[in-house]
Amino acid sequence: MKHFFSNILYSLPVRLFILHFRKYQVLLIFWYVLFSTVGSNFMKTFGADALFFSPEYLGKVNFTGAFLTGLALGVFMMCWNITTFILHSRRIRFLATTPDPFLKYCINNALLPLIFLVFYFVQLHAFDRYRELMTGWQIAAVILGILTGLLTLILFSFAYFFGAGKTIQRSFHPVISNPMLFNRTYTNKENRDDEFALKVQWFLDSRFRIRRCRNVSHYRKDFLEAIFRRHHLAAIFSILIAFVLLVTTGFLLDYQVFEVPAAASILIVFALLIALMGALTYFLQSWSLAVVILLIVAVNFLYQRDIIDPRNKAYGIDYENRIGRPAYNKQALQALSTPEKIRSDRENMISILEKWKAKQGKEKPVLVFINVSGGGLRSAAFTMNALQKADSITGGDLMKKTFLISGASGGMLAAAYYRELYREKLADSTFGISNEEYTNDISGDL
Repeated sequence: MKHFFSNILYSLPVRLFILHFRKYQVLLIFWYVLFSTVGSNFMKTFGADALFFSPEYLGKVNFTGAFLTGLALGVFMMCWNITTFILHSRRIRFLATTPDPFLKYCINNALLPLIFLVFYFVQLHAFDRYRELMTGWQIAAVILGILTGLLTLILFSFAYFFGAGKTIQRSFHPVISNPMLFNRTYTNKENRDDEFALKVQWFLDSRFRIRRCRNVSHYRKDFLEAIFRRHHLAAIFSILIAFVLLVTTGFLLDYQVFEVPAAASILIVFALLIALMGALTYFLQSWSLAVVILLIVAVNFLYQRDIIDPRNKAYGIDYENRIGRPAYNKQALQALSTPEKIRSDRENMISILEKWKAKQGKEKPVLVFINVSGGGLRSAAFTMNALQKADSITGGDLMKKTFLISGASGGMLAAAYYRELYREKLADSTFGISNEEYTNDISGDL
């Protein structure tokens, strides 16, 4: 039994799983966010979990939206594999002596993605069954769509890397087949790298068969590094392709067909961030943390000096003239609040209230203030539905009695939408302001 558990502990899938928690833990942040989101913990009040459980495309939750989300999930997982492969390849040099080392790495690195998939689908089924009230067939279509998209992306990626692997083999063949050329090309005969080598006894090959790791101490170190370097270049090129596709899609967002589900967008952004962080770590090595801190300090300096200014600008105002810019502070505002202006403001508001009262037809009418909460899509859906119900209960007089609407974020989006619907009703008395399609519109995937 001890021998059995020892074999499991020193198998490549388990060793890689442990290695991720020992090295480059910052890359696990994205997995943590995903686990937390589908576990209905991270940004739950904003409905973030619903984006992954009910991926919406062109206004519908169906196989197509799930398929696109599956493709994005595949991009994320492949970027995870590519980045960690580049970072950890020096610890598993024996893979360089096997055909298709990256394929074997992905198979042995699948433990964390598989755990996430199982957790994801369990949570998805529970949410769609008891919260979205979907039928079994509808849930099956969503899960099948995600799996189909994921497998499509993985198969496409493996086809690319299989072709790249064959090209790499052909490029090395003339050197390997010529001993004299090999000795001139690769001169480092030592391959002792115990400081970084991962202690592994077993791994899964491309046919999922258990194989014992071979001893590569007799291989030249620079030769193994040359093989990995070529695979790294192929991997980096695939990430560049994904980046170009993402930018292209961004330019085409004006066309509705390119408005992919929000969950897919999140996954693709996470994938590129993983690739970026992996690239910094790979090229900068031990200097990566220092460089990141330096970049943060530099960007903060540029913000403080207004050299980088991401704030929204009002058209027609000169933002370059900092000397003549009005002060925006407590003292400046108090200086503007003169007794004359306060009196004028009070008289103006009383005039507005009198005009509102004149439309009510009563000496002491009910004055309604509406305050809505923020909270993304969830708050938007709740606010729209609540306003429709309140208007129905009051016989259609809710907006007539309302003097002020205040709030934040998603709730205010829905309130502004409802106010515009009320304006339509004033122009057309037959307009159905309580139609449930407006709740569906405001709660759509943005």
